[in-house]
Amino acid sequence: MKEIFGQRLLNARKQAGFSQDELVEKIEGLVKKTAIAKYERGEMMPKPKVIEMLAKVLKQPMDYFFKPISLSITKVEFRAKSSMGARLEEQLRQTIANGTERYLELEELLGLNSVFVNPFEGVVISSSEQIEHYAAELHNIWHLGKNPLGSIMGILEDQGIKVIEIESTNHFEGFSALANNKYPVIVVRKNATTERRRFTALHELAHTLFLFDEGLPASKVEKLCHQFAGAVLIPREVFFREFGSYRTDFSRRELGIIKDKYGISAIAFVKRASDLGVISQPRLIPLYSMLRKDPLEKHIGSNNSTDNATRFDQLLVRALTEGYISLAKAAELAQLELDTFIQNYTDND
Repeated sequence: MKEIFGQRLLNARKQAGFSQDELVEKIEGLVKKTAIAKYERGEMMPKPKVIEMLAKVLKQPMDYFFKPISLSITKVEFRAKSSMGARLEEQLRQTIANGTERYLELEELLGLNSVFVNPFEGVVISSSEQIEHYAAELHNIWHLGKNPLGSIMGILEDQGIKVIEIESTNHFEGFSALANNKYPVIVVRKNATTERRRFTALHELAHTLFLFDEGLPASKVEKLCHQFAGAVLIPREVFFREFGSYRTDFSRRELGIIKDKYGISAIAFVKRASDLGVISQPRLIPLYSMLRKDPLEKHIGSNNSTDNATRFDQLLVRALTEGYISLAKAAELAQLELDTFIQNYTDND
């Protein structure tokens, strides 16, 4: 029990982003740093009043600290900006692990066993041409059609992928991994623009579906994943049909129309045009210069599209409505205060 409590405390502290010293300060010096260290190493158990205070400060239910750890996360691909520090990265890892654990627990409560079948199991990617080929194949296998794609998050969830959205700084973009060696998880930054979240989710899908030639540098792998995201959103044949095989320029107005129709950012679309050789490198320079002046693209397109992961919330409401879980358990899984959960998730006034 001491070992379980210690690991849970360590994970919760890292998820909260606290050092041991900061945790001691948050609990108003109820115990010293040396005691926190012993708890985390599984050498000692705190008294009930200390556990209660730790749970309150770390915003976890009491029973969180005593549940056996049944989740392992492997094949981690962390798409983040280089300025992210180790502490923030660890905080995000623990937040993601916690979200995945709650997702799997909810499925277990409902007796669900979602299965993901990788249509490209074992495929090793080494070139841009392969990326174009397999993006087109994915459209065929998943019956995505040739029209602009609707909810990317919904498509991934329908295929058995756990999609989790978390609030974070703009140092973080996305994350993909395998939970318990069989459940693919894709995490995106909830407070990014809709187009960016769609693109990031597909970028992480590339990491989920493929292996990459070990001789490729990491920067090339990331570029190939970018290309895959663009190729899924606008396949090559669709691009040539809709926008031509040679262009000298794209106006802000046209980019806005394309952004609204295809759910792709203007900058990602222009990069897609470059990948396909539709526009020359010299002509790209003024386009990129124009777009970098408006990085959130607030003045391009209507910016009223949405695309969110909804499966977890739908399952949560289903479990509550059908009596599989109590209100208190539902609030715990949603990581909300009970009053807030009732207000946001139920029909109670």
